[in-house]
Amino acid sequence: MAQLKKLHMTDNLDTLGQLSNITIDLRGKSTKMLLLTARKLFMTAEEYRLDGDEELAYISYMKYFKVITAIRQKPDYQSHKVQVKEALGDTEANRRIMDSLELITDSLSMRYSKLQKQTTALHSQPEPIRNGGGKALKSATSSTQATEYTRLGVVSCQELFERMHEKSVLVMDCRSSADYEKSHLTYVCAFNVPEDLITPGMSAGKLQARLSSSAKASWASRSIKESVVLMDWNSKDAQPAANTAIATLLDILKNWDPDVTYRAPIQIVEGGYEYFIMMYPTHSTNPSVQAPQQNNNDIETIDDIEYPSISDITMKEDISPRDFRPRPDVNRASKQAALRTYDQAKPIAEIMRDQAEFLQRAKHNDEQLDNAAKMWKSLIQQKSPSSDLSESDRQLLYKILQLENQAEDYKIENNRLRDDVERLKTSQTVAPQQVSPKEVEATRRIEWEIQQRQRRDELYERQRLEREQQLAIAREAKKHYKPPSPPPPPPPPPQEDASQNTESLLKPTTNGDADLDLVLEESLALQEGLAFEDGQAEKPTFDRTTKPTSRPRSVEKTATRARDFSPVEGPNMGKGLTGLKNLGNTCYMNSILQCLSNTPQLTEYCISDQYKNYISRSNKTNGQVIEEVAALIKVLWNGQYKCVASRDLRYVVGQYQRIFRGVDQQDSHEFLTILMDWLHSDLQTLDVPRIRETIGAAEKAWLDFTKAKESMILHLFYGQMKSTVKCVACHKESATYECFSNLSLELPPNANECQLSQCMDMYFSGERIHGWNCPNCKTKRDAIKKLDISKLPPVLVVHLKRFYADTSNTGAYVKKQNYLNFPLQNLAMNPYIARAESRAGTPKTYQLYAVSNHYGSMEGGHYTAFCKSAHYRRWFKFDDQVVSYLETPNVVSSAAYILFYTWLPPAAPVNSVGL
Repeated sequence: MAQLKKLHMTDNLDTLGQLSNITIDLRGKSTKMLLLTARKLFMTAEEYRLDGDEELAYISYMKYFKVITAIRQKPDYQSHKVQVKEALGDTEANRRIMDSLELITDSLSMRYSKLQKQTTALHSQPEPIRNGGGKALKSATSSTQATEYTRLGVVSCQELFERMHEKSVLVMDCRSSADYEKSHLTYVCAFNVPEDLITPGMSAGKLQARLSSSAKASWASRSIKESVVLMDWNSKDAQPAANTAIATLLDILKNWDPDVTYRAPIQIVEGGYEYFIMMYPTHSTNPSVQAPQQNNNDIETIDDIEYPSISDITMKEDISPRDFRPRPDVNRASKQAALRTYDQAKPIAEIMRDQAEFLQRAKHNDEQLDNAAKMWKSLIQQKSPSSDLSESDRQLLYKILQLENQAEDYKIENNRLRDDVERLKTSQTVAPQQVSPKEVEATRRIEWEIQQRQRRDELYERQRLEREQQLAIAREAKKHYKPPSPPPPPPPPPQEDASQNTESLLKPTTNGDADLDLVLEESLALQEGLAFEDGQAEKPTFDRTTKPTSRPRSVEKTATRARDFSPVEGPNMGKGLTGLKNLGNTCYMNSILQCLSNTPQLTEYCISDQYKNYISRSNKTNGQVIEEVAALIKVLWNGQYKCVASRDLRYVVGQYQRIFRGVDQQDSHEFLTILMDWLHSDLQTLDVPRIRETIGAAEKAWLDFTKAKESMILHLFYGQMKSTVKCVACHKESATYECFSNLSLELPPNANECQLSQCMDMYFSGERIHGWNCPNCKTKRDAIKKLDISKLPPVLVVHLKRFYADTSNTGAYVKKQNYLNFPLQNLAMNPYIARAESRAGTPKTYQLYAVSNHYGSMEGGHYTAFCKSAHYRRWFKFDDQVVSYLETPNVVSSAAYILFYTWLPPAAPVNSVGL
């Protein structure tokens, strides 16, 4: 939750309770209307709570429970209980909401009491104590927030952003006037103190006289602001280097400004303007500027030598396959081995508790899977092998795939319990006389339950193989199926006079909008249905009987056509919680788009229309891809619709890549990689001048890749990899550099369960190569190749290589079902970065915010997305058009395919705009 906001509504709970009253009569409102109202009140209360505004959160929560009371008093409440539960949750959910309200009530009570005591004692406080430099220390009655801002004389970009939101801080930007003109904060209380005007030994009054008239007015406000912070390009210490402009300005304000009493110690923005615009790009006039490069060629020369000794490199062969085993290798015949594992054994009571909780969760999944399997079996018996699956059939299949994947994860959990029992039994052999008969019986009972689960897992595996065989038969039958010949066309109508034909064309229809709507939909559907095979397009089919008589519409005009998102209104709406319709195996696309939509900096960039200032019209895609992505993100964050369709985006990407035109399932990683390149190309208009005559190899490779033109996408998602090759004979190193938008990590082939860190270790470990042409030895040599990240991106995308060609099975692609444990917080990348990157000021620790999941196999599968909303600060599941809450423990699963990490703050996007 964000820092608590200042009390601004009242000074006591009684008055706040009066503000929570609902003045209108709810008895005459329909239950459906009250349900929508309650839902919106809850979402509003959550927003205020997460934003730190306890007073407005209290009012919204109180109104929410009053509407709930009104619903329960409705005469038709009993007939709507199911709808009420679906919309607002069960009793347990409302109990949790009540707990939140009680916590807020207790907090407000304490804050109001403290506020009243401070008000009473305000006039009895002494004058501020002045320090030796003429500055006043903050009095005991000053805001408690300012006390938190004094940490080591440095303020983080996130803390500065929060103060800017409250307009309580004055920002002095001491970069050059030319740099300030190119790019500066859009904050109203920020101004430029040009570095060329700041000289050592001058007083604050003399510096003020040199400022422009507008800057003088801002300078004068330094005595009334809660805090004053200084900013240059990239200083990050409370004591910046001597003889720099920011160090001199800090000295002037601290020691040579006797006429001003500051309310808090003056601070420096950690990382400077360069760091701030990377985190909050839409709060600057030009977020794409580059900081001036310092001449550090000597350091870069040292960085060229990455590994002084070959022994410093961890080799792939040094990482044993046993490192990937979650189970310890225990020799139960050895007493010493048993003693080593004694401390690792869980107590029998803890294992029993873990098993009871596990079985309860597994039972719920079993019931759903059994019911879905029965429905599927009945469905298959009724259909002919060559018939297509309907939309409802596909939804049932997708559900089965997800439930089976969950069953696979429960199999892993059952194996963990088995391992716990093995360790327990091993520890019991050390002192068998201390094991009671009850413990022996409990152990047997646990083992029996484990075996029961294993038998059920075997049953599910047989059902899965049977279903895959049925689908394979259906696919093969469809290849050889020949549809019946169509009936002959009706005879042509009699000829009419040409003038009458012209008149009928010009005459308006009785339902022009509906006819135009039909033509537009047919045109878009025809574009979407193109599936190119051997140069021939399949003719799409349409079921016009299912077309609704009317529907909400969202149309946005472009230069050449109209956008149709085909929105569907419904409950459970919220900002960023709009689903995406499946337009025919487009779940791979929907999954990636939802992950990108939940990247706050990209979303804010699109919603605020800043992207329009940087569109390129001279590239392959002509700026069309970013326009469609931005338009779609705006609709997703509008908060008005249950789901929308991405027809226009799909049509545009299909124009430039054939595989995205048809209705076949595609790879979400391939789509993401291509989409990133297109988005970067669409926005690649930022000129990056070459500052120095001599640049390092890494920077030269970066300039070669960008062609001295960069983009917001590049700044967010792209990093750089350094490949070092070291000769084993002369130890000469050679390095090359390559840019990347995601890391593709191998999964261990013989491990059911592994850690993300283990996959990282394998990817970044050294490997031996033979026959390398050593430039120093002038002959072929054995060498060692090692990868390191020379430039970490703010958003790190990790792709798990689950699909591989099985050479033992005619080269067919097979999916690895490994259960990968990956951290939701604090992914440390320090072990995998090059020497130069380790000195960069950017963070090296990442937080997970999105996952693209794949269920099923190569022959048939389904994609979903798990995303942590920056707006609501909690996880949601995006399954095509359905969006639902997701419990945090369920984020990690064996379906994880692409992981999205970031070190940027989880700032919510700007207010979404209407269509």
